[in-house]
Amino acid sequence: MTTKAGLIKKIEGLEHQVRRLKRDVNHAQLDLNPLQYVDRCFDHESKQTHHIREVVQRACDQWEKNVTEPEQDGHSAPITLYIKSREGLGWSWEDDYTKNGQFAWCGAFAAWCYTKVIFNIRQKIFPSCYRMYNAWGGTSRKVSEIQKGDIVVVYTSDQKTPSYGNHITIALSTPNDEGYFDTVEGNAVGMGPNLDIREGVIKRKRSIFNVAHIYRLRDEDFDE
Repeated sequence: MTTKAGLIKKIEGLEHQVRRLKRDVNHAQLDLNPLQYVDRCFDHESKQTHHIREVVQRACDQWEKNVTEPEQDGHSAPITLYIKSREGLGWSWEDDYTKNGQFAWCGAFAAWCYTKVIFNIRQKIFPSCYRMYNAWGGTSRKVSEIQKGDIVVVYTSDQKTPSYGNHITIALSTPNDEGYFDTVEGNAVGMGPNLDIREGVIKRKRSIFNVAHIYRLRDEDFDE
């Protein structure tokens, strides 16, 4: 005979399955014709837009707010906004972010910083390195030299796989003579506003030798 406690546990398990299936459906819908939101331009390399100043400012503002992973000494609530809010990815069906590793949110942070980009682009393309490469790799948005405000996808291991990269960052400078450039990033380990090492929204130096791809959005990608 099934006990009340057993029935409650079964219900909780079924509810979890329903939430997971709903997430799977939403993710699959995102993959339906994502390239319809991207002008497939090959004519020239993208130029910096006037939106970049706001992108960098939003990124640095979040860094100043001391955003960290849960159970560290900063604020983790903004991470949920990066993921679920329409200012970020707009993945409203996701659970609130309460545990380190629950969601790979580096692209969600970039989406929050690039909030003036058309919502469908942020929701469908910003979530992962693969989506960025699939949408932008064959367009003029893929550029060869880093400028401030560019989206720079890096490798996080010496194997430099997969080919589309592992982690999404935003450049804060051009490379110096030694090949290092400054970044601001989400879901990473680096320097916080108190100049300590933490995991969350951080600043750090990256090497051009670990760069997988550099993306620079075009004016038509933004809501005016």
